[in-house]
Amino acid sequence: MPSRFANPVDVFRSARRRACDERAFVLDAVGIENEIELDGEAYAVRVEQPAQALALHHLWQYEQERRVVRLPEPDFPIQPHAWLGALLYALLLLAVPVVVAQGWAPLDLYSIGVMDPAQIRAGQWWRGWTALTLHWDATHLLGNLLAGILMGHSAAQIWGNGRAWALIVFTAALANLLEAGLGGATYVSAGASTAVFAALGLIAAWSWRTRRRYAHNWMRRLVPLVAGIAVLAMLGAGEAGPDTTGAHVEGHTNVLSHALGFATGALAGIAVATERGGKWLGKMPTWAAALLALGQVVVPWMMAVLIK
Repeated sequence: MPSRFANPVDVFRSARRRACDERAFVLDAVGIENEIELDGEAYAVRVEQPAQALALHHLWQYEQERRVVRLPEPDFPIQPHAWLGALLYALLLLAVPVVVAQGWAPLDLYSIGVMDPAQIRAGQWWRGWTALTLHWDATHLLGNLLAGILMGHSAAQIWGNGRAWALIVFTAALANLLEAGLGGATYVSAGASTAVFAALGLIAAWSWRTRRRYAHNWMRRLVPLVAGIAVLAMLGAGEAGPDTTGAHVEGHTNVLSHALGFATGALAGIAVATERGGKWLGKMPTWAAALLALGQVVVPWMMAVLIK
């Protein structure tokens, strides 16, 4: 069959028609006219002679892209017994109101433990931790209980109970301290919601950082982080403002605390997703991580009671 070109030249040859079809599609995509002809025992992709150099350039780029090694997404092992940390979290949150209701505490836990920015700036740094275990009412407690179990269990499946909860508690307390350090806040707050959003940021950022090594589409890489920010926007915002007298406002949502919790958790998630950060966290013995997580609850409360 005669060529439709006046001066046809071959830019690709193969015994397989499909291989020629792929190259022809590449040339069609960049607007280079071409044809496929059977030449003896092989197929040839041909173009007009003036387009030869440009066609060869685009076909070379196509070959380079085909040679890029596509790393498969690894199967991350799920840590066993992740439910145990979530159970201890639930027991801790439930124990505090029981202690308060029964009058077993020697002091008013709320007066010495809530997140009071002025007191934290005055040196009572332990309030950043103790406030995480206090809640204003049953609704406040139930919401943080369920959300914390879900997020904490998910984090523990990735890093194990000790490491996950040590990271969650530390980043949440850090968010409280940062909020106090910003100044200007004239309200007190309490609750584990900051820890919930710290866990959310931790998981979302770790997933994003890990996925970006293997997902070749930028939109797929951003899915975990965008999803985390969307959840923060839906659950972490409220309309009521803080009470300038320091009293609790029914329905008040501490937006800044939630946002800082997500941010500090996200930074930690990015850090432990790096090769160095992952190795450092992995080398931490399970018992040491568990003690660190537990110590972040016990030591601050000891400080609050002893120094009051």
